[in-house]
Parts: sequence; C-alpha cells; structure tokens
Amino acid sequence: MPFLRVTLASLKIGITYLVCFSICYSSENLLVVQSHDTTPYQQVYTGFKKGLATHNITTYYQTLTLTLDNADEHFKQQLQSAHPSLILTLGTPATEFTLQRESKIPVVASLLLNTKWLSNHANATGVSLNFPAEQQWLWLRRLLPDAKHIAVIYNPLTNIDQWMAFQQQAQASNIELTPVPITRIEDFATLLQGLNTQLDAVLTLQGPTYNEAAIRELLLYSFRNRVPLIGLSAQWVKAGALYALDWDYQDLGIQAAEQAIEIIKNKTMPQSLTLQIPRKAKLVLNSQTVEYMKLDIPEAWLSEVTEVLQ
Repeated sequence: MPFLRVTLASLKIGITYLVCFSICYSSENLLVVQSHDTTPYQQVYTGFKKGLATHNITTYYQTLTLTLDNADEHFKQQLQSAHPSLILTLGTPATEFTLQRESKIPVVASLLLNTKWLSNHANATGVSLNFPAEQQWLWLRRLLPDAKHIAVIYNPLTNIDQWMAFQQQAQASNIELTPVPITRIEDFATLLQGLNTQLDAVLTLQGPTYNEAAIRELLLYSFRNRVPLIGLSAQWVKAGALYALDWDYQDLGIQAAEQAIEIIKNKTMPQSLTLQIPRKAKLVLNSQTVEYMKLDIPEAWLSEVTEVLQ
C-alpha cells in the first residue's frame, strides 16, 4: 500500500527531526544573581552568554542584583515564575545569598576569591579568581630576577595554602620570604609600621579585604622606600603598583558556561565538576613605577605585557 508506506516514512522523518531538534537545540531558563552591576560583572555575564550560545542552547535570562531593595522577595518570585534549570552567581555575596536559600537547583559561581567552601554544597561548582601560586611566582622571578627578600601579605584563614606554596617556591630559589599575616584590615597600619624597609618587593595575595586606606598605605610604603609593590589588579597598577596579574573577565564567563553546559547537556552533578581557576591572565605593568624604582625589567618579558600604564 503506497499511501501507507509514504505516511509511515513521513512519520519516521518527523519523529527523527523532533528528536534531533530536542537534542541539538535546548531551551533553558536561567537565573543570574550578581553582587553588583559593574563592568567586570557585565563582562563575565557576556562571556557566559557567549559560551552557551556556541553550544546551541537557547537561553532565557532573569537577572537579580543584590543592591536592589527586597532582594530576598525578588529571588523567591523569580524562582517561582521562571523555574530556572540553573543559577549563575557573580561575586561572593551573591553566591552566599543564593546557596543559603536554594539547595536543589544547580549553581555555577564566578568572581569568587575562595571556592573551597563550595564543596560543602552538592548543588554548586564554580570558577575561582585566584591565580596559581606557581604562575604568580613565575612572573615575579621574570620581572624581578634580582629580588632576594620579599614580604608576602596574606590572610592565614583563607590563604594558608597559597602561602605554603610560595614558601616551597622560595626555598627552591634560595629566596627569603617575610610573612605578613593579617586577618583584620584594622590592623594593617600597625603591621606596615613594623615592616622592613630594605625589602626587594612586597607581594599581596587575595584574601584580606583591602580598603582604600590600606591600599594607600601600601603605596606610600612602596614609594617612600623604593620597594616594588605587586598588586592584585589593574586598578592597583594604575594607582602605582609595579605590576599585577589581572583577569580576562569574559573568559571567566566562558569557563563558567562550560561548567553550565556539563550540567545542562550532560546532566553532570555540580559537585562532581572540578572547581576551576582562571586559565587566562593579563599582565599589567606601570612604566612610571619602573622608572621611579630604577628597575631593569628584562626585555625578553616586556613583549608578554598585556597593558602598560603610565
């Protein structure tokens, strides 16, 4: 019966098309919870959307910024109305806010200084802001090859692993490190007063919440004593720090998207995904500080500088 054969063939093609469409093109509702709406957050968000778009995932986004009034009520309403299949959190406050209120919906976190505590939540994974100690040490040795006595400012409550990693690197290179542990930013001025003025460099690690006053005191110490300060971001370098490893925020968003894809497409449990570190770094250098400190930066590494500030 030709008619029946044609009908069955058409039905088979239609079913195949529907199956392929459902596999190749998925539609997801996502909620984005962010601590702020500043440029770095926007760039991570852009990278995340770009990363998902390249995998044929049609996504509908709802965004909540914690600076809004009644953020808690807005969060509940968006969970009820949008039924998100995944939540992207940007910043530590946004991540803590979300995980305190939701334990089932998968959460991918970005713009975090410390991701260890995410392992306590089965529904969470993320991308850290911390560059590996080995990478930071490599650039310190490249740009300041003659430095033999270096102070390291860190928070022993959150940075002890990084401090220990730096100790190992220093011992292998026969370099003396002076630990400057700080847990309260209020104690910062007192710590600086007791710091050796004959150092070859001061390295700051992520951990303490540096306020404007603390950064200003660090820069004053640096310029008064001609001790190069290794900062935490391009903003520090603009203010006078010698250099910093800065983030490619859009790529951080793409990394978060890759984790989201594993969860959405491959149904991977968030807790089973490895917490990520930044895979790209921007080296930012202040040329005026180089001149003032009378430093001789090896020519071989100047070509690796992403941005030179004056």
